Parts: sequence; C-alpha cells; structure tokens
Amino acid sequence: MLNTTTPSILEKIQNWPSAESKEWVETFLEKDISRCEISAVVIFGSIVRNVRYCADVDLLIIYSGKKPKIYPPMDVDVRMYEEGAVEGLIRDGSEVLGWAIQFGILLYEQNFYWNDISRRWKNHLPLPSPVEAEKRAERARLLLEDLEKIGDEDAINEQLTTMLTQLGRANLIRSGIFPASRPELPDQLREIGETKLANKLSKLLSMRKVT
Repeated sequence: MLNTTTPSILEKIQNWPSAESKEWVETFLEKDISRCEISAVVIFGSIVRNVRYCADVDLLIIYSGKKPKIYPPMDVDVRMYEEGAVEGLIRDGSEVLGWAIQFGILLYEQNFYWNDISRRWKNHLPLPSPVEAEKRAERARLLLEDLEKIGDEDAINEQLTTMLTQLGRANLIRSGIFPASRPELPDQLREIGETKLANKLSKLLSMRKVT
C-alpha cells in the first residue's frame, strides 16, 4: 500500500533555502521516486522548525534493495539508510534518525513504514551520544586554534559556532533533552541553566544566517 504526501505539505514550508531546492524535492517526490525502491522520505532540520532562516534542506531517505542514485543540488543534504539497518541505528542513538522521528515531517512512505517506526520508537527514543558531540566540539576547538594563527575571521566564527553548538548539544543530552535545531539551542540551554553558553551561541548565530 502506498501512502504519499500531498502538495499542501510542501507549500506550508516557508524556509526553502532556494527555489531550486524546492523544485528538486517536488520533482523527486512526483516523478523520480518511482524509479527507486524507497520505503520513506522525511524532511527534517531547521526547514521544518519555527526559525527565521535555513541554509539547506535535510532529507532522510529510507530504501530497500539497491541504494538509489540521486543527484540533489548543493543545498539539499540527503541522508540515506538501508531499511534493514534503521532500527539498529535508532537503538544505538542515531542523531539523524532520532531527529527525524522527533521533529521531522513525513513526505512519502510505502506500507505505512515510517508511521510504524515512529509509533514504536517516539515515546522511548534513545538520546544521541553526548560523547560524540563532545568529540566533535574538540575537533572544532583544535581547528579553531589553527585558524586563529592564520587570522581568518569568518572561518574562526564558523568553527567557534560549531564548537559551541556541539558543546550545547552535549549538555542538553546529558540533561535528558533531545537537542532541537541549531537556532533553538540557546533557548533550550537557558532552560537547563546554561546561560553563559546560550548567550555566546546566540550572539554568534545573530551574526550570520544559520541552520
């Protein structure tokens, strides 16, 4: 049984980073998807949250059989997982799959695949690993030290934002809270008393348009 999206779902999304990204997603769902063995397509990330701006479209594709060959534009970030591996990844705390279940919007599914996954996992969804977030923060810190020697201000701010984002996510996860999209992190951090980190991240995010 096929269960698919209606155009009205996509029309409600206001934060498309470009006309090209919107057109590609629409074309993929309406025409190209029939060439692939796809179980579900979920749109997630800042584009489906109540934030002012997003730089790209996050799209989750679950497939069976042969991995689809698709060629999205630069501002469409596609994450593909084979159907048989999905539940194990969720059990292990996959941030992408967890985020898609928690906050994503279903665009397409076969045989109610994604609805079944969401129903069984949403109320006891494992949190992502705080250790992995801390490792990403440390990698950003080390790169930041190198960039400070060069003096590239834009690159410095980018890595500082990445570092603080990952530290914020680690703190939220350790507090039992699933991190929302990046623009929402400062408010989440204030709720757990991490005001200093929240203010630093908020200041950096206000200086640039981010996802």
